[in-house]
Amino acid sequence: MSNPIIKIKRGSGAPVSLQTGELAMDVLNKSLFVGTAEGVLAVGGEHVFAKKTFVSSAVATETSARESADTTLTNSISAEVTRAQGAESDLADDISAEATARGIAIAAAQSTLEAADSALDVRVTSVEGDVSAILSASDADKDSFAEIVTLINSIDTTSDTAFAGYVTSNNAALAAEVTNRTNADTALGIRIDGVVTSATALASRVTAAESDISAEETARIAAVSAEASARATAVAALESADETLQDNIDAEASTRSTADTSLSNRITTLETVGVSARLTDLESDVADHESRIAALESVIDGGTY
Repeated sequence: MSNPIIKIKRGSGAPVSLQTGELAMDVLNKSLFVGTAEGVLAVGGEHVFAKKTFVSSAVATETSARESADTTLTNSISAEVTRAQGAESDLADDISAEATARGIAIAAAQSTLEAADSALDVRVTSVEGDVSAILSASDADKDSFAEIVTLINSIDTTSDTAFAGYVTSNNAALAAEVTNRTNADTALGIRIDGVVTSATALASRVTAAESDISAEETARIAAVSAEASARATAVAALESADETLQDNIDAEASTRSTADTSLSNRITTLETVGVSARLTDLESDVADHESRIAALESVIDGGTY
C-alpha cells in the first residue's frame, strides 16, 4: 500500500470547537490547533509564535540599544570621574598655593617684627645713652628716680611720641594680618566644604548608575529566560501534536487492515458457495471497495470547519 496523503480539518480563522486530539489548521493565519478537554488550543504557526527572524531582529535591536546605553553611561561616569579628579587636583593646588602664601606672609611678618624689635633696641639704647649724658651733664641735684624720669620726659618728648606711634602702627598691622588670615581660613573652609559636597554627589550618582545597570541586567536575564521557557513550551506542544497525529494515522491504518481482512474473508466465502450471481455482485463490491481503498490511499481528508 502506498503512503496516503492525510488532510486535517482546515478553515479560515481559529476553529470554534474540536474533539479531544483532533487537529485543525487555520490556512488564513497559518496556525495549527488541537482539541483538548478544556477547549481549542493553539500549538504553532505564525499566528501564535513570532517568526525567528522577527525575534532575532528584536533581540539584536534590544542588544544594540543596551550596548549603546551602557557605552553612554560608561562615558558619562568616566567624564564625571575625570571632572571630579580635576576639581580635586585644582583644590589641592589651591590649598598648596594658599599654604605657601601663608608661609610667605608669616615669614614676612616675622621678619618685619624682628626688624622692628632690632630698631626698637637701637632706639632704647640711644635713649639710655641720652639719659646718661643728660644726667652726667646736669648740675641739678636729682636724687630720686621720679625726678630723673620727670627730667627725661621734659627733655625727650620726641622719642616718646615716635615710639608710641610705632607701637600703634605695629598693633594695627598685626590686627589687619590676623583679620586677613581669619577671612582666608573661612574662605578655604567654604571651598573645602563645596568640594566635599561635590564628591558626595558624585558618589551618589555612581551608586545610582550601578543600581540602574544591575536592574537592567536582571531584566535582560528575566526576558531571555522567559523567551527560552516559551520556546520550550511550544516545542513540547508540537511534539504532543505530532504524537496525536501519528496515533490517528496508526488507528486509520488498523481500521483499513481490518476492512481488507473482512473483504478477503467474504470473497473466500463467495468463492466456496460458487453461485454465479453472488460472484458477480461480489466482483462489483470488490471493484467498489478497491475504488474506495484507492481513494483512501490517495487522500485522507478531514474536511473543513
